[in-house]
Amino acid sequence: MADLLENEPELVDAATESEDGRKRRSERSREQIIEAMFELVAQGELDPGAARIAEVANVSLRTVFRHFEEVDGLYQEMNRRVKEEVMPIVKAPFSSTNWRDTVLELVDRRSEVFERIMPYRVCGSIRRFRSAYLMQGHQDFVAMERSILDSVLPEEIRSNVVLEAAFDSVLGFDTWRRLRQDRGLSVEEARAAVRKLVEALLASV
Repeated sequence: MADLLENEPELVDAATESEDGRKRRSERSREQIIEAMFELVAQGELDPGAARIAEVANVSLRTVFRHFEEVDGLYQEMNRRVKEEVMPIVKAPFSSTNWRDTVLELVDRRSEVFERIMPYRVCGSIRRFRSAYLMQGHQDFVAMERSILDSVLPEEIRSNVVLEAAFDSVLGFDTWRRLRQDRGLSVEEARAAVRKLVEALLASV
């Protein structure tokens, strides 16, 4: 009995080490799954299935579903990380002191942000009609775009439904995606095109 009592701490330590090892392996598998999702989307696979994600992550399909019972969970993690990357840019104060120059500054800022998020944003858009979470995320994103723009525009523009909608459309993500993906413009060309449109709007008011 004395020998058993003396060995008990060793048994506890071994069990703790085993549990810690399983936890580390689980965390590593989860990270591999998330990284695989990012890699696939960044490379142009905008609607990867669980089997494809498991293949790239080098884990079993069962492991994918153990960490993410529904695909929405994986999209939530992807969106969280993308937001962490771009929100400091989105929320940075503008350097311009008048609204017209600030709108032009917004062109450059949104060009940078939209280019970074484009594959992930398009990825979410593909699935949003099958996911309440992604649809809500889309609506929140559109609302944020408009809120930031309205914080820059003067009251006389905000109160003009047509003008406000024109600025919102030109400076929105959908315009950037169309120029980059559908028209095949370079980043510089797309930015210049948006700037031309914004300058034309500014000249009209």
